[in-house]
Amino acid sequence: MSGWALLAFILAVALGTALTRFLPALYAHHAADPRVARLLQGVPAAALGALLVTSFETALPPHYLVTTLIALALAAVLAWRPGGVLWPVLGAVMVAALGLSLHIG
Repeated sequence: MSGWALLAFILAVALGTALTRFLPALYAHHAADPRVARLLQGVPAAALGALLVTSFETALPPHYLVTTLIALALAAVLAWRPGGVLWPVLGAVMVAALGLSLHIG
């Protein structure tokens, strides 16, 4: 990738990130429709699921299937509880690190 193409890519990503952060702020002072508010409650769980599944595809080597499945199961169990995304991600990372250090395939 040439220097100009890389610069254009970086600027496009920066603009996309800025817009997704700025546009919701324009409507922050409006009360959300109850249906929209209920729909938005599921966004963290959906985002967590998408992040974890794609991460498990690429984070561990293919022969660490047992470690991958245990980490994914633990993340699912921890995500079921209230408390945000920190505990599922942290639990999955700890299981993955333990599995890699102990060579649990």
